[in-house]
Amino acid sequence: DYSRTYDFIDPAADDEADNENTNSTTLLWVHGGGGSRRMFYPHAKYLSKQGYRSILVDLPGHGTLVDTKLTLDECVDTVQNIIQKECTSSQKIVYIGGSLGAYTGFYVLGKLNTKFSSAVLIDCGQNVGPDCSLKARFGIWFLRKLSTNMSNKALMGAMMGEVNKSKADYHLVETTFGAGYFFQQGGAQCDCMHTVSPADIIPSLDFPILFFNGSEDYRDSEDKWLSLCKNKELSSLKVYEGGDHFFCHDSRFVHDMLDRIDGFAQAVVSTD
Repeated sequence: DYSRTYDFIDPAADDEADNENTNSTTLLWVHGGGGSRRMFYPHAKYLSKQGYRSILVDLPGHGTLVDTKLTLDECVDTVQNIIQKECTSSQKIVYIGGSLGAYTGFYVLGKLNTKFSSAVLIDCGQNVGPDCSLKARFGIWFLRKLSTNMSNKALMGAMMGEVNKSKADYHLVETTFGAGYFFQQGGAQCDCMHTVSPADIIPSLDFPILFFNGSEDYRDSEDKWLSLCKNKELSSLKVYEGGDHFFCHDSRFVHDMLDRIDGFAQAVVSTD
């Protein structure tokens, strides 16, 4: 639906829901690089049965916002405008970002610290910011070269090659590629990720963070990110053994991840 730039998934009807009552928590889902708001649609549907309302967001330069320049400040404006229009001050809002949505999420959360009760950040265990390792710096350079010098057809072939090597089987192709893939944002994605310094932002965040990574993904800083969290009681890290960058679309892990998000959100509410 290109008439709007974000989607809602309301709590499931009573005959579908696992819990009798809905709750006041809204989950705001932000997709990975190149994708769109469809990426986390099945995840949000699953959690609707636990009573959650979800908002699925298109990042600038993606989906219905394909003509909007992808910058960190545009990401902030996109999220802020949605919250102002669709959320009330009494609602608990959980930011859930995957890959690019997690890296830009650090910046968004830093700018909108008071708007969120907690955050779930997925596939962001590798430091690719301005103080990253030489290996990570080379990876960013290589990704930028690929995205700016290869045709869309060649890039899609490369991406599908990675997908075919992965064991991810939970609605990956239809949610990540079926809704369109936005390769033209590759250079801007690299600029955004290489600008953000999570180590400078995390200590300023007042709420707990739940981190998820796959053991086979790049993740040289996941323990550091966790150690910097201000709310140490509720913040945690879960690494799925054998999971890759697509682990959140892997049926071996996805339901455990979603159940942990449910438990995390409930714990945050119960401590307020």
